[in-house]
Amino acid sequence: MRHAPQHFDDLTEGQSWEEGPRRLSREDIATFADVSGDQTALHTDDAYAATTPLGGLAAHGVLNLAVATGLAYEMGVFEGTVLAIRSMQVKYDRPVFPGDELTLTLDVRELDPRPRPDRGRVEFGVTLRNQGGKTVLSGQWSVLVRRRAAAGSSQPS
Repeated sequence: MRHAPQHFDDLTEGQSWEEGPRRLSREDIATFADVSGDQTALHTDDAYAATTPLGGLAAHGVLNLAVATGLAYEMGVFEGTVLAIRSMQVKYDRPVFPGDELTLTLDVRELDPRPRPDRGRVEFGVTLRNQGGKTVLSGQWSVLVRRRAAAGSSQPS
């Protein structure tokens, strides 16, 4: 973890963090295909994938999203402070290929003190880029984040 956990009270609009890179391997793609059950030829068959406009095997879009959530966790800002992810809106901007190195940028776009006194809603902008700086995934995550005053509380809300 690179950054301190961030409670709702610690956040300001415009605040930003970066984490990565993480190299996505051919084995990562194969494992995700097995775990998800999505055996689409574009993700699993090198010969077929070579005949497509992409010219080769590409990672599943939702695998790229999973990498983004993993990088967000590795940042440390969510450690012990996130109560729930309310929604994820994502756009798959470009394909990701085996060997690509992915870096996540997370920025605070909006703070809403609701829904309860012990937490607030945070809208995070999300951008996942490859080693060439090209955006491969972008979007917005709505996250419920614990307030600092509630950090010691162990009671469910």
